[in-house]
Amino acid sequence: MQAAATAERERVHRELQRLVEREREIADELVAVRSARAQLEDELTMLNRFAHADEGTMAPRPQLRAVPQPPSDVPPTGDGAHILRGARIRETAVRLLASTAHADEAVHYRTWFELLTSQGYTPAGKDPLATFLTQLSRSPVVRRTTSAGMYELDLNFPETAQRRVDHLREELTQAQNLPSDASIQDIDAARERRAALTADIEATERAIEEARRSLGANSTA
Repeated sequence: MQAAATAERERVHRELQRLVEREREIADELVAVRSARAQLEDELTMLNRFAHADEGTMAPRPQLRAVPQPPSDVPPTGDGAHILRGARIRETAVRLLASTAHADEAVHYRTWFELLTSQGYTPAGKDPLATFLTQLSRSPVVRRTTSAGMYELDLNFPETAQRRVDHLREELTQAQNLPSDASIQDIDAARERRAALTADIEATERAIEEARRSLGANSTA
């Protein structure tokens, strides 16, 4: 018994040491990823501006009428504009478009931007339009169409994403059921699989929460 306990203790110690080293590696990778992400975000903002630079001369676009959204939690600036930052830009933009009679139609990004600003909102940043486009690309319910400068809402996203979560949870349950004779390699592989599934579930659930906040009454889930 003592020899078995000693062997098991050494195994646990090795596994713990491996996880400590892996944690350090992940921390270093996270720093590098965050730095690369910041650089790419700056580049994307500029590219979004240039990518749409030649789309300004188009046929007259329809005016959209939205249900006014009370900006009670976004204090106005001196000129009365309500400055939006980060996710608030895309959530407010989606909520406004979803409240119009054109929620299920493709809309040009300039029309959408005009809708946002007509309600007293302005995206923060040196180039509000480029910031607006960058945020649209991050929304789980916004899709760019094959037509230049045109975007549309995925009104069914909460429902389809919830089905994905249910499927992932089933996979997670299966990954937790290991045979009694599972090897160390099998246990490690199952642990990594569970971690990946859990991260995927959490990310999808966050997207669903944002979609429901953004779509409001237009959410199908």
